[in-house]
Amino acid sequence: MFFAYMNASRNKTVALVLIVRTEQTGVRVILPKIRLNAVDQYLAIDGNSEDDTVAALESFGVPTFRQRERGLGAAMLEARARVTTDALIFFHPDGNEDPDDLEKIAVLLRAGKDFVVASRMIPGSTNEEDDCVLKWRKWANKGFAALANMFFASGQNRTTDVTNGFRGITCTAWDRMNLSSHDLTMDYQMVIRALKLGIPITEFPTHEGSRISGVTKFASLSTGIAELKLLWRELRMGRRKVNRAQVGFISKPEQLIGKS
Repeated sequence: MFFAYMNASRNKTVALVLIVRTEQTGVRVILPKIRLNAVDQYLAIDGNSEDDTVAALESFGVPTFRQRERGLGAAMLEARARVTTDALIFFHPDGNEDPDDLEKIAVLLRAGKDFVVASRMIPGSTNEEDDCVLKWRKWANKGFAALANMFFASGQNRTTDVTNGFRGITCTAWDRMNLSSHDLTMDYQMVIRALKLGIPITEFPTHEGSRISGVTKFASLSTGIAELKLLWRELRMGRRKVNRAQVGFISKPEQLIGKS
C-alpha cells in the first residue's frame, strides 16, 4: 500500500544525499536498509573521511564526492549544487536517523510539501536523551526552537526540532532561502529562513536511535554558542529579510561544472 501511494505521487523527483565523515561502520550497517530505488537520484558528500567510508559507499554503488570546503553547511550547499532533481533529502548514516523514514519524507515532498523535518520533539517521537535525567541537548533544542518561533514565526507555521539534520526540501524552497552557513548552524538557518519567508514546515515524529560507532562531532557548548551567533545575525538582518548568499559560497549547479 505504501509503495502504491508513493508511485502514484511521483509528480516531483527526489534525491537522497548522504552526508558522511568517517562513518564506514554506519554506512555498512545502514545502507542495506535503504531502498535506493525509492528515490530518483542518490549521492554522498564525504567530508574527507579518515577511514574506508568512501570505499564502503562505492561498494553500494553510491556516487561519492569529496567535500571541497569544510563544514556541515558547506557539504549541504555542495549537495544542492550537485542534485538534478526537484527536491533533496539529507541523511546521516550514523545510526541516529531512522532509514525507514526516508520514504515518508519522499512521499511528502512528492505530494507538494516544501520543507519536511523529522522531529524528535513531538508526540509519537523518541529522542536519544529521553531516558536521561539531564536532557541537555533536548532542552537546548527546545529552547532554540522557542526562540525561532518567538522572533520569526507567523500564523500557524512553527518548528519543534531545529537541530535534526534529517530533513527534505524542494530545490525551489532552498534557493529562496539564500542559505549561507558553512558550519553546523545550517540546520538552524534553514528553519529560521523558512519561518521568515513563510515556507511551511511539515513535521512528523521520528525515532532517534543510538550512534552505531564513534561519537558526535559537535560539542554541546561550542554548538550552542554558534547557534546563538547565527540567531543574532538573523535578527539583525530583519524578521522577514533574507540576504543573498555571499559570493564564493557553493549554491548553484553551474559552480560545480567540471568539478569532481
